[in-house]
Amino acid sequence: MALPKATVQLQPPTQPLGTTFPPSQATALATDDEDEEEAGQGLLNILSGVGLAAAIVILVFQLMTAGTWVNAEDNEKKGDWTQLSPL
Repeated sequence: MALPKATVQLQPPTQPLGTTFPPSQATALATDDEDEEEAGQGLLNILSGVGLAAAIVILVFQLMTAGTWVNAEDNEKKGDWTQLSPL
């Protein structure tokens, strides 16, 4: 069974790659991009700080939990942190 042939004619790109914009358009596009980046930068910095703090809290909680298991009284290898390694 043969595959069906495409029936939609694809349009060529409106402007070939590698061509440049007129100076007025290039300046306007660069300015718009910079404004958008500056506006969202403060929020991104805050969110990245919150994410870092959350990751540190989770890491501390995991280490405290592992320490409880490693130092349990009924553990044969009490104090041996290598027992957590899967290797």
